[in-house]
Amino acid sequence: RFFAAATGLLLLLLCLSAQPAAAARAPRRLPRRPAPTSNDGEEPTSFSSHLTSSSLRGKALPVVLWHGMGDWCCDNRSMGRIQKLISTELGTYVYSVRLGDTESKDRDAGFIGDVNAQVAQVCDTLASDPNLAGGFNAIGFSQGAQFLRAVVEVCPTLRNGSFPRVSKLISFGGQHQGVMEWPGCGDSVSGFFCNTLRALMAMGAYSDLVRSRLVQAQYFKDPFNYDEYLRKNVFLPHINNEVAGSRQSDYAKNLASLDLLLLYMWKDDETVVPRESSLFGVYNATLGAIQCLRQQALYQEDWIGLKQLDDKGGLMLDEIEGGHMHIDFDWFNTTIVHSILAF
Repeated sequence: RFFAAATGLLLLLLCLSAQPAAAARAPRRLPRRPAPTSNDGEEPTSFSSHLTSSSLRGKALPVVLWHGMGDWCCDNRSMGRIQKLISTELGTYVYSVRLGDTESKDRDAGFIGDVNAQVAQVCDTLASDPNLAGGFNAIGFSQGAQFLRAVVEVCPTLRNGSFPRVSKLISFGGQHQGVMEWPGCGDSVSGFFCNTLRALMAMGAYSDLVRSRLVQAQYFKDPFNYDEYLRKNVFLPHINNEVAGSRQSDYAKNLASLDLLLLYMWKDDETVVPRESSLFGVYNATLGAIQCLRQQALYQEDWIGLKQLDDKGGLMLDEIEGGHMHIDFDWFNTTIVHSILAF
């Protein structure tokens, strides 16, 4: 399935090997450690402990899903199952983001492509869908989580305000502060294809031929070479408003307009490194430790509106059991579908 893409990538490798050494360092692995039991010195804010019955719920908003790498929009074991579950339980419209017109093309788009162009494409798709005109909720899984956050931040600005309002954004295992090592490919992707991608990442996540083509390179954050990340990463530092002098105040305003941003981190996640990235945690190379969200300038100076959200009670961080993309569908139905999406 991936032979053609892998062949193209091998050609890219040959090109890269002739490039000057302008690439990022190979990713470094952090020592494995127990999952954190606190957030900035406090217990994580648990939305699950404040649930209300949905028996008297009103009409639920439509829902938009964006899958993670190695998956595709409509796999009946993952996104297709979640799409059907929400639609059946709430009787509402559910759209699962699809970037290719076949299963293989949609799956490949999770590895190869320009994320900024993909976000712009999704902006147009969502804005032109009459089923979403009255607003919608959104759920992002793995890398789909930060891509949907980009949709919330960027689309109203790209389309001059002509974009439906997003009420709630739920993130499962997102990489909001990037990854510092190759996150893997998932069980459905061939080892040959995955190893080729891994080699590209190791050779140069910030090299000219890789940084706008390999999706995972566009949220690779080398904490040991932060200045190069700011200069050369084409996606993540921009949606995080990390680049001083070019911060977009609209991004903060757009994200702060959410009613709820709910971030989940899997306690045993070994795919996202550091796993705390799912809660906007980041590895600080100077301190040699993870900095939680509220300790960072991104929050304290409110670069993207997270503090505004937090101040109005619209930001929630929580931890859930299991490894990356381990979803208990009964829990999902009770906690996400009927206690969050239903209202």
